[in-house]
Amino acid sequence: MHLIPQTWAHLHMLVSVFPSVGLLIVMGVYVSALSTNNEGMKRVCFLLLGGLGLLAIPTYISGIGSASQVANNPRFSPAAIAVHLNLSYLALAAVVITGAAAIYELWQYRSTGYLTKLGRNVVLGAGGVTLVLMAVAGELGWELNHQELFLDPAKQMTSQYWSHVHIILNHFPTVGLTLTLVLFVAALAMNNDGMKRVSLTLFAIFGVLGAPTYVTGAAAMWALKDFTQYGAISQAAINAHRDMALLSLFGLGFTGVTAYFELWRYRYLKQFSNNMLYLVLTFAVITFAFMAETGHRGGQINHPEIRIDPLPTDANAYWSPHIETLINNVIWFVPWQTVHFFGYSLVFGTVLAVVLRVFGFWKSVPFSAVHRLLPLGVMGVTMNIFTGMLMLMADTFRYVNEVTFVPKMFMLPIGAIAVLYFSLSDRLFAVKAGEDAPATAKWVAALVLLAWTTVIMGGRLLPYV
Repeated sequence: MHLIPQTWAHLHMLVSVFPSVGLLIVMGVYVSALSTNNEGMKRVCFLLLGGLGLLAIPTYISGIGSASQVANNPRFSPAAIAVHLNLSYLALAAVVITGAAAIYELWQYRSTGYLTKLGRNVVLGAGGVTLVLMAVAGELGWELNHQELFLDPAKQMTSQYWSHVHIILNHFPTVGLTLTLVLFVAALAMNNDGMKRVSLTLFAIFGVLGAPTYVTGAAAMWALKDFTQYGAISQAAINAHRDMALLSLFGLGFTGVTAYFELWRYRYLKQFSNNMLYLVLTFAVITFAFMAETGHRGGQINHPEIRIDPLPTDANAYWSPHIETLINNVIWFVPWQTVHFFGYSLVFGTVLAVVLRVFGFWKSVPFSAVHRLLPLGVMGVTMNIFTGMLMLMADTFRYVNEVTFVPKMFMLPIGAIAVLYFSLSDRLFAVKAGEDAPATAKWVAALVLLAWTTVIMGGRLLPYV
C-alpha cells in the first residue's frame, strides 16, 4: 500500500477529499442521529466533524506546497490554480468553523450532560454552507489536472462524461468506507446498537456504490484510449489500477452483503451477533487495504506530479486483459449471462411482492411476512453485480456506448439503496394485516419499482439498440 505521501501533491490528493466527501457522509449520519435522538451517535459525529476540521490544516499546507510544485509546469493554468486556491481558503475556513462548533458542543456536554439545540443548528447550518463551498472548490481542483474533461466528447471513443462521473464517484466508497470503519469501531467500543445499525447500513450503501464506480472507471479507460498528449497515460498503468479495482469491488460486495444480512437478522432477534459483526469488520479492513492501493494506482494514471517510481510498461502483466479474453469466449460468457438473468428474476420477483403489499394488495398479510423475502432480492442484486461486472469486461466499449446503458446504471444504485428503506423502517415493519402502509413507504415503493423496471428494460434492450 502507498499511504505514506512522497510529495506535497501526493499528500494533497490523500487528504483533500476527506473534508469534502467526508463532511457529506458525516452530515448524513448526523441527520440520522437527530431523527433517532441517538446521543452517542451525535457525539461521535461531532468528534468526526472536529477531526475533519483538523484535516483542514494538512489540506491547506499540502495545497500551498502543490501549487508551488506545479507553478512552472505548462500543464497547469496559473489562473485556474489561483481561483481554486482562493475558493478553497473559504471552504477550509468553513470546515474549521463547523469542526470548532462541534468540538465546543462536545466540551459543553461534559459539564451539562446534554447537547444543546443551538449547537445542533449551528453545526447543521455551517455544515450545509461548507458542503456547497467544498463541492465548487473540489470541482475546480479536479479540472486542474484533468484536461481530458474539456475535450470534445464527439471526437472520443467514449464520452468524457464517464470520466467526469468517475472522478467524483470513486471518492465515495473510499472515503465512506474509511469513515464508516471509524464509526463502526466506535459503535463496537460503546456497544451502541443505533450506531451499529447506521454503520452496517453505510457498509451496505458503499457496497452498492462499488458497482457504478467500477463501471464508470471501465468507461473512463476507453475515454482515455487515444489520450496521450497529457501526462503520458499508459495502458499498463490503467490495467494495474483495474486489477485492484476488481478486488475492491468484490471486497465492497462481501462487506456490504454481510452487513445487510446482519441488519436483516437484527430485525427479528433484536440483538446483534458478535461473530457476524467481527466478520463485517474483517471484510471492511481487508477492503480498505484493497481500496488504498486502488486509489494510489488510479492517481498515478493521470497525475505525473505524484510519480516517484516509473510507471509499468507491460500491459499484459495484469489479470484484467486476460479475464477480458476469457469472458469473451462464449463458453464462459453464456453461463455468466444465465446467472445474470436469474439474478434479475430474483430481484424483480422480490421487488414486485414487496411493493404490491405496500400499495395495498394482499392486505391480509402483515408487512413482516413479505419482509422475509428481502434476502432473496439481495442475493439477486449480488449475483447481478458480480456477473454484470465480468460481462462488462468482455465488451466494455459496446456496453457503455449503448443508449440504454446510461439509465440502467443510473437507476441501479438508486433501486438497490432505496430497498434498504424496507429493511430499516420500524414503522413499515409494524404494519399488521389489514393495515395500510405509510404514505412515505408508498413513494419509496414507486421509486423502487420504477428503478428496477428501468434497470431490467435497459439491460434487456442492450442487444437491440
